[in-house]
Amino acid sequence: MPTVSVIIPVYNTAAYLGRCMDSVLNQTHRDLEVILIDDGSTDYSPELCDDYGHQDPRVRVIHQANAGASAARNAGLDLATGEFLAFVDSDDWIALDTYAYLLSLLQESRSDIAEAMLEIAHSEGHRMRQQPIQIKLFEGDEILVHYLQHNEFQMGIRLYKREVFATVRFDVGRITEDVQAGFEALSNAGRLVVSNQPKYFYFSNPVGITESPLRKRDYDLLYTGQRLDDLTVGTTNAKLRKLALTKKRRAPFTLLIKMAVYGCSPELDEKATIKQLQTEVRKHYRFLLSSSMPLNRKFLLTASCISYPLVRFAATLYRKLSR
Repeated sequence: MPTVSVIIPVYNTAAYLGRCMDSVLNQTHRDLEVILIDDGSTDYSPELCDDYGHQDPRVRVIHQANAGASAARNAGLDLATGEFLAFVDSDDWIALDTYAYLLSLLQESRSDIAEAMLEIAHSEGHRMRQQPIQIKLFEGDEILVHYLQHNEFQMGIRLYKREVFATVRFDVGRITEDVQAGFEALSNAGRLVVSNQPKYFYFSNPVGITESPLRKRDYDLLYTGQRLDDLTVGTTNAKLRKLALTKKRRAPFTLLIKMAVYGCSPELDEKATIKQLQTEVRKHYRFLLSSSMPLNRKFLLTASCISYPLVRFAATLYRKLSR
């Protein structure tokens, strides 16, 4: 049985798969099982996956009809045999000592999940931040409080004991599947160890970023907010409950801002969508204003309650200034 099973969904990322696989296969911790799930790719990703399967006995390859990242991850979970589970997106990459480092944290702290930091990178030459090491431990509800406060839902920053995923699968057909699955896996953990050292590199290409208008599938954010609400409705931890409610009630505001900046897809009725989202934002305005939110976001929140043209102007201006 390998120590770590690394699950990598692949869909039309032939241009980046080599970089990802080099970072995984060249880990200082060599005892790996790498599961590549080709999710119906239409570029030459399937051939690349097969090449890796032939070149390295640690690599297992699955080809399936396109069903989305959730279905691909679930297929990987069903096949994984490792003592620990890891996830990497095929256009991202990891530091070469990632699994050795996370395993050492797990062993030293006797934790169920180890977490490192994520860095947004625009190229392979990205320079990693250098900072003094800080390690924190969380237990019980404080694990979930940290998860919702930290607001980083990328699965790849964590190494999980296989047992925490025994009853957890990704919600197929959703684009925010990481949030709920991550929450449920962390709910099954007794202890979480967190390091501030960056180990996972999230690839962001400024030239290739698609600034898409609001679409129907973006409404998955509302679904995820409702699921977090459902999962915390019985908790006695007031802080955790408020964080979950904040995620739920902030979702319509997030969608409204996305539409203000990038526009509305023809598949949605723009006027009806504005009315629906504005109604929800106004309903929870006082609650959101009292939540932990940057001042510039609170300004946009207030503008969105007053007038949609105003929030569209403010959001566009804010985006230009940020650039």
